[in-house]
Amino acid sequence: METKQLLGKVLVIDDERGPRESLRMVLKYDYEMFLADRVDGGIKLLREHKPDLVIMDIRMPEKSGIEGLQEIREIDPHVSIIMLTGYGDLDTAQKAIRFGANDYLQKPFDTTEIQEIVKKYVDRSKLNQRKRKAQEEMQKMTQSLGREVGRTTQLTSLGAASSELVRDLRNPLTIVRGYLDLLNYELKEKQEMASPGMEEYLDQIEVNVERCAELVESWRALGRIDFSQMQRINVPKLVNDCFRDAAAHSEIAFTVQVEGFEEQYEMLGERLQIRRALQNLIDNAVHAVEQQPDPCITVTFSMENEDMEIEIRDNGCGVDTKALRWIFEPFDDTATIEKGAGLGLFITKKVLEEHRGILQFESHVGEGTVATVRIPQAHTALGHYSRPDAIVLS
Repeated sequence: METKQLLGKVLVIDDERGPRESLRMVLKYDYEMFLADRVDGGIKLLREHKPDLVIMDIRMPEKSGIEGLQEIREIDPHVSIIMLTGYGDLDTAQKAIRFGANDYLQKPFDTTEIQEIVKKYVDRSKLNQRKRKAQEEMQKMTQSLGREVGRTTQLTSLGAASSELVRDLRNPLTIVRGYLDLLNYELKEKQEMASPGMEEYLDQIEVNVERCAELVESWRALGRIDFSQMQRINVPKLVNDCFRDAAAHSEIAFTVQVEGFEEQYEMLGERLQIRRALQNLIDNAVHAVEQQPDPCITVTFSMENEDMEIEIRDNGCGVDTKALRWIFEPFDDTATIEKGAGLGLFITKKVLEEHRGILQFESHVGEGTVATVRIPQAHTALGHYSRPDAIVLS
């Protein structure tokens, strides 16, 4: 005979045996039930069994339900709590909501209603648990990446240590990304959020997991250009594409100025790597001006001998000279060109250097920042590479 898989754990705290046993009889086939007739006994069961839902009466001897609610919230801020109340206790029930209860039910309760509500809040607690687990996994991976990169701060080579780092991170990143996909799917299926900002919160986790995955892939590709992927890239067009992505949800004003013919601003490179590098620089500029009263970003293309020069200028808050010295140090606490510094700028600089380019920053507090990229034109770049015969121009 198959054992039915229970849907979760429910703790009932009520000094009256009738309602307490009624809840047990109604819910025992779907949930693991724990019963207590006093707040202190319920608190002990809460610590031992970590239920998904607490159903608690408001009026009880020794300690009231409001006092119990406050104690439970100190122990577990996330567990779902439903308060039971008589008809004369409506004001007290509303007070319980202000103290952190999720809902309240009036006695006597309807059997169908209590089953629906219990399922709703047990599901809600489980989604919250999974959300927190995803957050913890992301935090662990970020800390791990920081520690491992910190051990290779000399960066004279990107050999075995960085390869091991990438291998270690790729699997958990894949797992967390799949886990977040599942969590988002279930939230949309249930058409409710466990808290008002939960959808936005999960979106942010998803974006940052994706960013972490891109950083890992970029780190992995450093030092080994794939000549079979080299192609001509129209850089002004690519910059416009990057701006459309960066400013999709912003009101940022930007202009792209090109001196001479746009066709001369073609480079030779791996499109994906160059796209990531330019996207990082543009994201930095967008973040820098978001809080400014008149945000503005200007990108100017010009020629310097056989090289094209790309200047990305913003009117953000700027960075002081001391901090500017450390912007390319991975995960250095002082490295800050707004939100994009650290490993992102380190990789951006390395990608451009691999394409025989250079990256420089100039910034002044209260005035803004200028990022300057200088890189060879496509027709002069062939001579810079050691295997030009292997390059495929598309």
